[in-house]
Amino acid sequence: MRFGKAVWLALCHLLMSLPRVAAGPGGYVTLINGSPYDWKLTYSHSYQMDWKPAAVIPAGRSHQQYLEFWYHWGENGDSAAEATYELVGSPEKATFQLQARQSNGKKIRVQYLDNLTSLNNQRHSLIDLGFEHDGSVLFVLDGDGQEPYISSHPPAGWMNVTLSTIKSKSLREIAIPASHNAGMSENNIFFGGIAHNTETQSLKMHEQLLNGARWFDIRPYYNGLKIDTCQWYTGHFSKLSGGKDVVGGVGQSIKNIVNSINDFTERYPGELIILDMSHELSREVQGVGFKWSYTPDQWQYLYELMGRIKDLWITNGTIPTDYSSVPLSTFIQPGSRSAVLIRIPDHAPLPLEVATKYYEYLPLSPFVRESNLSLTGSYTNTEDPNTLTSDQLKKLRDLRPSRESMIQRSTWTITPGLGKLMDIFNAKNSIIGQAVHAHRKLFSNLWPALTKSTYPNLIEVDNINSQITALCMAINNRFARQ
Repeated sequence: MRFGKAVWLALCHLLMSLPRVAAGPGGYVTLINGSPYDWKLTYSHSYQMDWKPAAVIPAGRSHQQYLEFWYHWGENGDSAAEATYELVGSPEKATFQLQARQSNGKKIRVQYLDNLTSLNNQRHSLIDLGFEHDGSVLFVLDGDGQEPYISSHPPAGWMNVTLSTIKSKSLREIAIPASHNAGMSENNIFFGGIAHNTETQSLKMHEQLLNGARWFDIRPYYNGLKIDTCQWYTGHFSKLSGGKDVVGGVGQSIKNIVNSINDFTERYPGELIILDMSHELSREVQGVGFKWSYTPDQWQYLYELMGRIKDLWITNGTIPTDYSSVPLSTFIQPGSRSAVLIRIPDHAPLPLEVATKYYEYLPLSPFVRESNLSLTGSYTNTEDPNTLTSDQLKKLRDLRPSRESMIQRSTWTITPGLGKLMDIFNAKNSIIGQAVHAHRKLFSNLWPALTKSTYPNLIEVDNINSQITALCMAINNRFARQ
């Protein structure tokens, strides 16, 4: 009997320790209360979900809430939950409802109620935040309501809309969404790499612009083996031993990127866009290998392609020696055209003043050497989200002690290890799949670390979206404007 009972207890323990395969997908929603009003929970309901909303989210604080759909019914199911929050003390009654739904896909939504409005979101707006399995989506609301709140689902032309706040500030004083390896939303030519381990963005350049990205990590690749107008691309490569061979892939063409910028700036004037050129690579002769450098003629050819951008920044005055310290109104003003800057390595020659499609001669003012637009900060070479968090926050504290400090680039990207990069049939282990974990750590850990003097100027991510833009706008509204 004792033996039988022991076996039975052991079996029960084993069954309890097995994974709950029936459990549905879970994730997080991060709520950032940038208002001076506490958010008080007035109603909560859930059906077939893990759902425990905070009773109060204090003014100026953030909260990350876990939620789980009990059953994975696919695109549709009847799991649902709601939590209604009141902005206590708001001059006009303002409430919103956080919702979880399982209809046409799993999603987290925010429904504005009563008199709540924000930039780009009218009364009773319904904001779809999406859903990230094991990751987090973000809802932010910043301001006091006397002026329009800054919130999620920001306007596409967010710089122009918020010029009253940021025009007197320099690039050292504001936060900007930055796209890591921005051209790698597709893989057109394979050099040992596939989408799983080379693509860093889900959105193409035009969509990234619409979602608010304004600083773009562009890594040009010159394919001298092609005899046509499309020899220039973006790329994502790593050196192999010896340095002459590489592994990686080729992304969007430079021509398509230029066209995307022109389409965007024609529709949205008054935006500052910065293309950060680095990691240049060329291949000219079959079988000879690759070169991590350009000749002066190749740089000039690339510059002339950039000369097809309609809204390159042109000044009739003196070109700044430090582009990071002049006010934003140097580049854009109310009613002005957009302005595009191109940051180039110090070892690259400046362009020759030749005629291009839109200019009598190629202007020098938009081409900025990196020493004239200096940055600090670096990525964290890790696949561990906790290591990423501690390293990026330490760099922020150490490198950004004051508002006048050098531009600080805070890079929240995961570097998957070889095992994940080779696990090509599991999308969760791709570069874009791993970005889910970086975003979750960014949303939950950055806001509590910010002060009036210490906040990042560039928030650089893989798989950029408008929630990064909303976070940057909230930082500008709460910290940069002071």
